Amino acid sequence: EPSDELWIGLNDLKVQMYFEWSDGTPVTYTKWLRGEPTHANNRQEDCVVMKGKDGFWADHSCEKKIGYICKRKPMSDAPIEEETIGMGCQRGWKRHGFYCYLIGNTFVTFSQANQTCGKHQAFLATVEDRYEQAYLTSLVGLRTERYFWIGLSDVEEKGTFKWANGESVLFTHWNSEMPGKKPGCVAMRTGIAGGLWDVIKCEEKAKFICKVWAEGVTPPPVPTTTPIPQCPEGWDSSNRISFCFKPFSRAEHKKTWLESQEFCRSIGGDLASINGKDEQYVIWRSIANNGYYHQNFWMGLYYLNPDDGFAWSDGSPVRYENWGFGEPNNYQGVELCTEISGDSSMLWNDRHCDYMYGWICQIRKGASVKPEPTESPVPEYRTTEDGWIIHEDKQYYFSTETAPMEEGREFCKKNFGDLSVIESESERKFLWRYILKNGKEDAYFIGLQLSIDQRTSWVDGTPVDYLAWAPHEPNFANNDENCVVMYKNLGFWNDINCGYPNPYICERHNSSVNSTVPPTTFSTPRGCRPTWLSFRNKCYKIFGSTEEERVTWHAARTACMNLGGNLASIPNEQVQGTVHTFLTFHLKDFATETWIGLNDINHEMRFLWTDGTGVYFTNWAKGFPSGHMDLYAYSGKADCVAMKNKPVKEAGKWADQSCDNSRGYICQINADAEFLPSTTSSLSNIIRYGNSSYLFIHTEMTWEDAWKNCKQNQFDLSSVLDPYSHSFLWLKILKYGVPVWIGLNSNVTNGRYEWIDNWRMKYTKWGEGEPKQKIGCVYLDITGVWKTGFCNESYFSVCKKSDVQAPTEPPQLPGKCPESEGHRSWLPFRGHCYYIESSSSRNWAQASLECLRLG
Repeated sequence: EPSDELWIGLNDLKVQMYFEWSDGTPVTYTKWLRGEPTHANNRQEDCVVMKGKDGFWADHSCEKKIGYICKRKPMSDAPIEEETIGMGCQRGWKRHGFYCYLIGNTFVTFSQANQTCGKHQAFLATVEDRYEQAYLTSLVGLRTERYFWIGLSDVEEKGTFKWANGESVLFTHWNSEMPGKKPGCVAMRTGIAGGLWDVIKCEEKAKFICKVWAEGVTPPPVPTTTPIPQCPEGWDSSNRISFCFKPFSRAEHKKTWLESQEFCRSIGGDLASINGKDEQYVIWRSIANNGYYHQNFWMGLYYLNPDDGFAWSDGSPVRYENWGFGEPNNYQGVELCTEISGDSSMLWNDRHCDYMYGWICQIRKGASVKPEPTESPVPEYRTTEDGWIIHEDKQYYFSTETAPMEEGREFCKKNFGDLSVIESESERKFLWRYILKNGKEDAYFIGLQLSIDQRTSWVDGTPVDYLAWAPHEPNFANNDENCVVMYKNLGFWNDINCGYPNPYICERHNSSVNSTVPPTTFSTPRGCRPTWLSFRNKCYKIFGSTEEERVTWHAARTACMNLGGNLASIPNEQVQGTVHTFLTFHLKDFATETWIGLNDINHEMRFLWTDGTGVYFTNWAKGFPSGHMDLYAYSGKADCVAMKNKPVKEAGKWADQSCDNSRGYICQINADAEFLPSTTSSLSNIIRYGNSSYLFIHTEMTWEDAWKNCKQNQFDLSSVLDPYSHSFLWLKILKYGVPVWIGLNSNVTNGRYEWIDNWRMKYTKWGEGEPKQKIGCVYLDITGVWKTGFCNESYFSVCKKSDVQAPTEPPQLPGKCPESEGHRSWLPFRGHCYYIESSSSRNWAQASLECLRLG
């Protein structure tokens, strides 16, 4: 009876919350009532009862006086029970309630079993309730055969289960992961899963159970038709079903599955159960009428007890299904509740029960709807004044902006914290539920790191005692996934390149915020080993001067790693200037391009640095990245990036190409305190480079005065003829931190920007929006680009004296160009006249004839 409570042998009398069977049997199965065991602090609840019609368990005080269930082994001298003939049953049949049952003794298909029962004026067994199920389990549960056919199948209509004799399906008892996706016929299991139902192929052969009314039993009369009561306002139904349905979609108050179930029960109903296409259509119509297209909703199907398979929240049998492709898949073993899609397909999908969705309630026709529970206005999370979420003894910050890991970690540290360290399942679930409800991105950085040998560690040194990887992770793809993100969908973890921009989760302890000044870090002077070049706490070395040193991208990275570093990364343009300095001193005469660490091996056209540095700057050559196959490479795919060495004007620019090409390469390692940086000054006024000498003037003066000053020293204001000399000059002025005048001017050259030392302009490095034509003088800015400035402004300057004479312009030949006519004007250059037609287009032959016509 629903009100029954009976003692069973489970207890925790010896150790609190450690439950044992009184006969010493290992505890391998439990069936706790929701919220149990409670073990309230104010009373000792050490003994367990089985209660209610479903037989769930709860702990109670052992002093309570109620009934009990005893168990003993069979008596060895018990008399052999003679076969008894049930009253009203034929010989060999057994009576239970109003029915007789026969266990078939031959192995037959489902169809043959149904025919065999028919020959006895019986039918393949139906199961009307748990009591009848318990009786049948007692008949076959301990048999050695694997299966016994009962009369249920969905062969007539896939997904809709019906009894072979046409009775309504009032009860189901599915095994784990049943009824599944494949159509078939239903058989009752034996053994450890005794009595549970499996869907198997109807052509399989098994024994069977027949069922027939016992003699002398009068079947109940067909119930008379009574007027069907109506639905409350706002609810929907049809004449063929006895329930009313209503979808609820509230953007600010989405609910978990259990919260949705609690809401529906509080108003007198339950989460919707769908027992056929009629209910499904009514629900779709209601969703469409309310304008809730393409939203997902909770319904009442759940899988909270894996031993029993799917069940409906209201207890109705599972006799109809409409799963999406590949569902249910119980991903990661945590998808135990069911959502339904709010479109015309109305497909079902199993989902983690803590997802936040709308929900669909049902209520029996004629029942009155109780008032809805009041939504609590109290915020779900406590926050600090600066917006961090308080949980237990920690505070968390969930970023809304994406950034590479180092940038996110820098923010955390500035706010007295670090990237989050997750030490338990409960902490992981708390963080996951927050980003599931509030997060806008798919993944969030946490503080877990992977070393080159794939060992895990937390950024703050906390021991790694808990991990929650997603399936097939970590995979350390391309050997450069050293950081970890938490997925929003289920809260599990994935390794990723540290430079891939993601939001991040910061963590700090409540006690750590006790100062108004962020913690200060002190840097120790560091330098580079001999033959390595130093810049900003990094050391660089270029390989590939000989054919033997030129290797594939992967081999180059391995070589750099063996030296304790990685392929060079270039996080910003100032470091790019340093690499240009490398080119200046080491690559100018190289006959090969050089590999750097940039690649898109893991994600096409998502270029990342292999050392995890963020991509803040790119320096692509014209036409790159190609975004397609490398036609000149054996492997085809252009996934790795090299610095070009030709043409000269593109030296240092980047090009993606096949990783299997053999190239030089640039290694990068961190500077080491063991090698102190040089203390000698490099700010000498005159510096020799290549075939030129440069004089840096540290006095501010106008462009005209700077030019005159250079002339007095037998120099000229410097020309910049290629990327090599540009990077050389730029790196030098970075040490001064101020712009310098260079020898480019338009005032003394008839409005055209030309070098004052007569070199031709084959290379430019104008800044954005430059040159401004009305401003005649040019300086090299500390950002590494050329800018025009008013000639009366004062800057430092750089003079140049070259060992090579500038080529002279060939003299103009005598004569003049034709007079301009209409829109046609001729331009003189080096003894010829040119006319450019841009207002109309012709093919080559037409254009050639037109030029001949014009002379």
